[in-house]
Amino acid sequence: MILVRERSCKQRTDCLGVIAAKTRMIRIVFWHFLIGIFLAVSTAPAISQTRVYHVGVLTLHTSEPPPLKGLRDGLRETGYIEGKNLLLETPLKKNPDELRVAANTFVVEKRNAIVTLGNLETRIASETTKEIPVVFMPASDPVRAGFVKSLARPDKNLTGLTYAGLRESGKQLQIFREIVPTLRRVGLLIDAQTESPIDETSLTILRKVAAHLMIDLIEKPVKSIVQAEQAVSSLPTDGIFITCNDLFADLGKVAAIARQKRVSLYGCSSAHVTEDGALFTYAPDMYQLGRRGSWYIDRILKGARPHGLPVETPRKFELAINLKTAAAIGIKIPPEVLQRADKVIR
Repeated sequence: MILVRERSCKQRTDCLGVIAAKTRMIRIVFWHFLIGIFLAVSTAPAISQTRVYHVGVLTLHTSEPPPLKGLRDGLRETGYIEGKNLLLETPLKKNPDELRVAANTFVVEKRNAIVTLGNLETRIASETTKEIPVVFMPASDPVRAGFVKSLARPDKNLTGLTYAGLRESGKQLQIFREIVPTLRRVGLLIDAQTESPIDETSLTILRKVAAHLMIDLIEKPVKSIVQAEQAVSSLPTDGIFITCNDLFADLGKVAAIARQKRVSLYGCSSAHVTEDGALFTYAPDMYQLGRRGSWYIDRILKGARPHGLPVETPRKFELAINLKTAAAIGIKIPPEVLQRADKVIR
């Protein structure tokens, strides 16, 4: 009997060991199963929250302008990576009709936001949609143009950045006289396209400043860049002044004709001075303006409505002078003006 009990106990111990081992294995499998479920649940929201934002850009520029470069850099620094969580669509368009087609496409495909690089583009966007947020970079006098109700509170689906445009022309023309003291006759190229109505208030200011400086202002409305080139070739002037608008986005040929005629040319942006060869400009830093525009896009993509985002104006205007162009047309820039310049192209 004793032997039988010892054998039974021994068998029982073996059985308990086997059961314990199986229990441990079941526990391990169970915990692995729970951990797998936890990981699957915890990672699922992260994957679903990886959203790709679609932003359309309306522009007539044939190459990437400074505001668009600034916008890209600003968005990248904010955490938007093109091709990953952002698609920035910049279809190249040659005329207003093509811009309207692009704007309609953005609306039909329900883009998260639209960026416009000028008054013409902004007008087309405002006529195409009342729902999709539109950020202009820039628009000149957006209140008078009807894009917003006020700079402080747009109260529409549009907001962005603006600069005074021709309202600052008095200062620009004064600087023109300081750079070229012999300036007497200035050809004023006016964008006369129906899509770009003339700001009569600003023109009035410019005329008064010209009269005060004893400058003969020869106004020349043009409807195409070809007409602008013809005007520069034929006008008997000491200088050419541009009413900055969409038509004059590219001044390469106009600047080349002005240099050939040894005529001073005012450019609308530093790109016109550094790349196209205009003599000078006094204007906002358009690259920085684009970087600031990225703030608006970020706010809108995070849920803000443009109705309550105030329109901003640039705080700094930069003076850029091209000494190569000055030498080519026989102009010597006064030293005191050069000392004030923010950019000097040598």
